[in-house]
Amino acid sequence: PARGRAYLHEFTEHFREYDAVLSQGELTERIAAATVTLIGDYHALPACQHFAAELIEASARERRVVLGVEAVLARDQRILDSWWRRQIPEDELRRRLRFDREWGYQWEPFYELLCSARDHTDGVYALDCMPREDLRRIRSRDRHAAAKISEIRDRHPNASMFVLFGESHLAPQHLPRS
Repeated sequence: PARGRAYLHEFTEHFREYDAVLSQGELTERIAAATVTLIGDYHALPACQHFAAELIEASARERRVVLGVEAVLARDQRILDSWWRRQIPEDELRRRLRFDREWGYQWEPFYELLCSARDHTDGVYALDCMPREDLRRIRSRDRHAAAKISEIRDRHPNASMFVLFGESHLAPQHLPRS
C-alpha cells in the first residue's frame, strides 16, 4: 500500500547515511547519559536480541534498568508479569502470548533476552498493539508505543529504559516523543 511505502521511505530517507561510527567507549558514554535508549530490532536477526541483552546486562551493573519490547502486545502484560514472577514456565509463556502465531520470529533469542531482563532489570514491558499486519495503521502502533514508553518512564523515573523496537519504527517522525 502507498502508506506503507511512504512509511518505509521516511525511514530510509532519515537513515540514508550515518554521522560516525562510535567506539565502544563512546557508545557506553551515550547510553549512560540517556534515559531512554531505542534499539533497532531486525526481528529475524538473533544478533539484535543478543546485542540488546548485552547492553542491558552491562548497564544494569551501573544503574537500574527496564526493558520495553515490541514483540509482546500490551494487552498481554499480565502474562509477561506472571512469567516475571516465575508463576508460569517458558512453554506456557510462549503459548499464552501466541508468540509463534502473532509474532512469528525465532523464540529462542527473544526468550534469552527476556531471561536476561528478568535477571538484570526492574521490569519488562509490552509495547505493541494490533493490527500488526496493516501498514495503513502502523502510525497508531507508534503512538501506542510512545504512550506506553511514557507510562513506563513515569513508573520508573530513575531507571534507564531500553526499548527494542523494529528498525523502521525508529525514524524520528514514527515513534513520537511523548
